[in-house]
Amino acid sequence: MRKILSSLINPRVIIMVILIIPNLFQSQTKKEIYDKYLKNGAYKYSYFHTKYQQYLDSALIYLPNDAFLWQQKAMPLFKSKKYELGMKYLDNAVKNDDEYSSMLSYRAFIKCIFQKDYGGAIADLDVLIKKYPKGIIMDHSYVFYKALSQIQLNKYQEAESNLKISTNLFIQNGIESHFLELFYLGITFYERENYDEAIKYFDESLKQNPKFSDCQYYKALSLYYLKRKPEALEIIKKAQENFLNGDTITEDNRFYEDYPYQIKKWMLQNWVELLSGK
Repeated sequence: MRKILSSLINPRVIIMVILIIPNLFQSQTKKEIYDKYLKNGAYKYSYFHTKYQQYLDSALIYLPNDAFLWQQKAMPLFKSKKYELGMKYLDNAVKNDDEYSSMLSYRAFIKCIFQKDYGGAIADLDVLIKKYPKGIIMDHSYVFYKALSQIQLNKYQEAESNLKISTNLFIQNGIESHFLELFYLGITFYERENYDEAIKYFDESLKQNPKFSDCQYYKALSLYYLKRKPEALEIIKKAQENFLNGDTITEDNRFYEDYPYQIKKWMLQNWVELLSGK
């Protein structure tokens, strides 16, 4: 028995074990691990099922430095509003990311839209914009999300400048400004009480998306503050109708998080009643 114990604590044996265990893990290829623990494991369950996380944990035993696995582990937690826990895993994804900074851009998006950490989002976005001035995440430029974060920090002048950069970023490639960019440009003027200029951008946004109720709402308020009450009432009624038909912000992640200045049913109802004199 003593001989057995002695052999187990022998430094040479310990070194051999340390060398052998990683090789055992590496006997499976990355694809095989993905197939086993993702395709045939986690992805057979809802993101929110405990089995999903258990399969990710198993895969990470074999690939502890795999950025994608860390991101997949983090993602459902953000959709469950468990931001602090999710960010712990997403930070690991960023730490193990490749040179293209895809996880850093995802983290910047999460900080902006989900976590509402606008200063943190801007810090990540500044790094990204320096490396990839025309970089895109979730269908919008990095500059757009920086501007959105600035709006939420009441930095309207800076947001205006960045939104104008974003709207012009791909024009030379024949890609027109997105209606959401134009909407938020209008917001930067609305918040500074420059209602005429705000309406100009709201109208540009509505040319692309004529039933965009959020845009109609803020246009109606701008008209009201310009003492154009009959026009405001007409527009707010259209906004209410379109909103009830589902014509609001179209971003996929709106199902999990409200976007800045996204309207609610009660907001429309209050203004319809006010403008109707009820």
